[in-house]
Amino acid sequence: MAFPQLIEEDIACFDHYLQDLVKKSEAMLAMIVEKAGYLIHQYGSSESVDTVTFATLGSNAFNATQFMAQLVNENNFSSMYQQGETYSTLILNIDEHCLLVLVFGTQQTVGSMKYYAAPAVKQIANQIKTASARGDMGLDLCDMNPEDVNSLFKRT
Repeated sequence: MAFPQLIEEDIACFDHYLQDLVKKSEAMLAMIVEKAGYLIHQYGSSESVDTVTFATLGSNAFNATQFMAQLVNENNFSSMYQQGETYSTLILNIDEHCLLVLVFGTQQTVGSMKYYAAPAVKQIANQIKTASARGDMGLDLCDMNPEDVNSLFKRT
């Protein structure tokens, strides 16, 4: 199943969930990232971070590590942690489509990040399910083949 089409209501919910997460956890930045590497939504201080590139690299790193875990028959791979001197990152699996990426200072612990992120992961997953339940909302130009525009203007 493909990633669902999002509407303004979905984005408003994502914003609320990420804002609450950043406030409670004191993380610098929280991002919802599609597993193919697309940044869906972000909240927090991002002036010093190219969030689009960060989302792509974070997704690729998570996917590669998840694949390595599967190679050693580890099927319970739900998060990836990177510890730095100033900032650390935690990437959590939301569902088959998305990841939650947190950037936080080293004064916070990975345990506290996981604690505060757990409700946000569930809320985001539920919102994605709600968006999926709406089904096809009509024409999505992203799915259109630019080589074949004639099918778009064909009478039915």
